[in-house]
Amino acid sequence: MHISMNLVMILVSLLVIVPVVLFVLADKSGMSKNKKTFDAVAKANNVQFTTQDIWNNTCLGHQEHGNILLYINTQNPEPKIQKINLDEVRKCSITKITKDYTNGDKQYSELSRLDLEFSFISNRQPEVLTLFNAEDNFSQNQEQARAEKWLAFIEKQRNSKSKNVAA
Repeated sequence: MHISMNLVMILVSLLVIVPVVLFVLADKSGMSKNKKTFDAVAKANNVQFTTQDIWNNTCLGHQEHGNILLYINTQNPEPKIQKINLDEVRKCSITKITKDYTNGDKQYSELSRLDLEFSFISNRQPEVLTLFNAEDNFSQNQEQARAEKWLAFIEKQRNSKSKNVAA
């Protein structure tokens, strides 16, 4: 009786533990595959990241030399690559688009899209880097905090460069 009870406990434990381990391993291999892809794209664009952030199918990285920001999104078969020279940026801001819903007498809003929008010193068209799009990503993973982190980083880079120019 005790042997059969122990056997059942071991089987139930394995049924819970094995799928969790498999999901963790699959996630790690997917992240390392994405990192290799992002590193290859960066190398092809002559960028070596000094700072980078990888999430879902997106990478945002900065190269200190040249003050370059590189955005890579591999959501589609053809990766979307945007290279921005931060020395040419006049202003960077967070653009947050929400959808409002009504459920009975309660109203709530849901994040639909989160972008970093760049305007430039020259009269060049503004550029938008999409950090989150509800149509592409099913879950949110600290997108607002990530956007604020990169906005602060970009402002710091711009301010340090303008102080160096003024000195």
